Amino acid sequence: MGKIIKTLFSLALLAIAAFLVWKFALDQPDNLADAKEGLGDSLGDLLDTGGDLADTAKDKWTELDFDWDLSDFTDVLDGLSDFSFGDLFNDDPKLGDNSTKNWMDKLVQPTNGGLHLKLRNALDDTWQEEFDDAVKDWQESDALVLTAEKVDVDHDCKPVDGVMVVCNANFGATGWVGINENMISGQGIVSSVSKMNEYYLLNAEYDHRRYTMCHELGHGFGLPHTDENPYNTNLGNCLDYTDDPDENLYPGDVNMEKLSNMYLTKRRRRVQEDGTILETTHLIKR
Repeated sequence: MGKIIKTLFSLALLAIAAFLVWKFALDQPDNLADAKEGLGDSLGDLLDTGGDLADTAKDKWTELDFDWDLSDFTDVLDGLSDFSFGDLFNDDPKLGDNSTKNWMDKLVQPTNGGLHLKLRNALDDTWQEEFDDAVKDWQESDALVLTAEKVDVDHDCKPVDGVMVVCNANFGATGWVGINENMISGQGIVSSVSKMNEYYLLNAEYDHRRYTMCHELGHGFGLPHTDENPYNTNLGNCLDYTDDPDENLYPGDVNMEKLSNMYLTKRRRRVQEDGTILETTHLIKR
């Protein structure tokens, strides 16, 4: 019974489709000859339209430049004076993600050794001051042991396993001044790239550049934002969205505390019933 119903339903659909073709595509022909003529005209129009669309698509595809030169800094903004700096976080892919991401365990040394991480400085000469200042600030954390290695400038920002790459390039009008990309596996962060977007930052003031560097390095260590409203009271740390970067240039105590919770160990001692002391060492909140 079910098969019969399905067959009848299919026939009904075919009949409706045939009627629509007869009425609209073939212009209600009176005989078979007219029908053939109408069908031929319809197919011709369809092929012509398809050909036009294909030609148009091909032209548009040719117009697009997929060979974007990340090292070409000629087509960039003159500065950020015409922008609200706070609006340049709207397209941050980490917006709304307040979770911490730990680096893989093999880079975290036991007994309060913290995270031992190499930073590959692939920035050009214009970024060395901002990079050095930001790294020095983050090294104030007891949970971080950072080694900066100057390498060849890499505007392509290729990731490298086990390290954080820091680079600058003209990524265009992306809506973000900087971005951090962490590659994560089951064992945690396995590589990280912090990118400075020269479209916005090449001619920006030092505070904008310094804030962005500090901010993206913080994400590279696995830290989330501390606040995502750039127009409220500044919290005094570079992972707080801000419209006034001069007030949020450095890591804050809240950032340092989170790093300690992520990468330092604590020891717990307890006396057992027989009087022996049992000492347990473990990573905090991992």
